[in-house]
Amino acid sequence: MFTLVSDHGPVVNYESAQAPYRQVAAILRDRIETGRYPAGMRLPSINDLVQEFGIARVTAGKALRLLVAEGLAEMSPGMGFYVSTPSSAP
Repeated sequence: MFTLVSDHGPVVNYESAQAPYRQVAAILRDRIETGRYPAGMRLPSINDLVQEFGIARVTAGKALRLLVAEGLAEMSPGMGFYVSTPSSAP
């Protein structure tokens, strides 16, 4: 008999009233606010988020764009998403 031990971390709850992209954005927001992702750091790519959370690419993109809309992240075309620096935050 095999025992599987794993730590998956935060997961998306598809039964929640909150949309999956908002759940992922909330997790990323928490990581930014707690300093796990400091200013100027590149955020996980869409592919990374798909792998980590088991979500669709569209969902991952919406989560990242929500952080941009909130002023917590910036998008650099062709380079990815980065945590906003204090001088670039609204």
